[in-house]
Amino acid sequence: MDKQVIDIIRAKEQLPDNMTDSEIARAYKGTYTAARAAISLDHKPIDQVMADTMAKIFPFMRKK
Repeated sequence: MDKQVIDIIRAKEQLPDNMTDSEIARAYKGTYTAARAAISLDHKPIDQVMADTMAKIFPFMRKK
């Protein structure tokens, strides 16, 4: 498992810093959480895509 994926899992799942990368990789290998973390490296979350699109269409809807 890539280090970047492990870091995303650690942040999203709020895992303790004392948990090693290999422990996280072993625990989350083949899980939905790991798949979402890997996808998020290449793509924006759908909520962010929707917000960006709405901001283009309706400029007053931009988050401040």
